[in-house]
Amino acid sequence: MVSPGGVLETSHLAAIVSFLLPNRDFDADVIQSFCHFVHFFASAEAGQDWTAEHPGTFLLSLEEAFELGRLVNALNFPSALGGGR
Repeated sequence: MVSPGGVLETSHLAAIVSFLLPNRDFDADVIQSFCHFVHFFASAEAGQDWTAEHPGTFLLSLEEAFELGRLVNALNFPSALGGGR
């Protein structure tokens, strides 16, 4: 469970998230070019097995993934999040 301030609760304490290196633009087919690389894993070991088979991916803790999402959303949608442009 998450709140606007961060991760509040998880069913797997060692959960981790795979992510894709930002070394190219995500095109109109964002599901194919981005979403297929972002997954939750129950442990770092499980995530490491997956990222080893998918070049250009890496792992983030739940807190790191939340913070990355927060920063990206603040940059892309400032007016919707209380900021201004």
